[in-house]
Amino acid sequence: QNIFGAYYHGTPVVHTEKNSLNNRFLPWDTIETEAILSIDDDAHLRHDEIMFGFRVWREARDRIVGFPGRYHAWDMAHQSWLYNSNYSCELSMVLTGAAFFHKYYAYLYSYIMPQAIRDMVDEYINCEDIAMNFLVSHITRKPPIKVTSRWTFRCPGCPQALSHDDSHFHERHKCINFFVKVYGYMPLLYTQFRVDSVLFKTRLPHDKTKCFKFI
Repeated sequence: QNIFGAYYHGTPVVHTEKNSLNNRFLPWDTIETEAILSIDDDAHLRHDEIMFGFRVWREARDRIVGFPGRYHAWDMAHQSWLYNSNYSCELSMVLTGAAFFHKYYAYLYSYIMPQAIRDMVDEYINCEDIAMNFLVSHITRKPPIKVTSRWTFRCPGCPQALSHDDSHFHERHKCINFFVKVYGYMPLLYTQFRVDSVLFKTRLPHDKTKCFKFI
């Protein structure tokens, strides 16, 4: 054990002084890699999915690369932005509940991004993933990269997630509109691009094998 807390099978477990969703993006010195895999405790990812996601990230290190895709939409009736999690032909966000990103963005999020955004994340205990997508799209002017056909995660036996609550979505609508005001424009960019393994859905002769059987 050290100042960062206990070790679990050789992995340091960091204990923070404050309970905040912003903590997940703190650029701890104990993180020695360029890549950070940000993952929620109820996200079930197979080993092959993690490996594939990382290999894609290595070829696009300036992007958020991950699994759950979401998008923003303009509400003509109320003249405001909406957060949308429905199935769609395009996306503009990849949620950091299961995504890779460069450690540099953790530094920008924690120390350079406007404090007002982190304050709103603390106020609602929500929207840190949207905030990170805004930040990266603002810096790169590129959309995130979604990998595999997964759109969401199911956790058998887990308590109902906060994301299933109507208030959760209402808060996320508010976050998007507030973040737009802070940035002065809408930085999120749409994409219809998704990355699958080369042989995904390809029929192979019986004597051949795929690098990734399911993705």
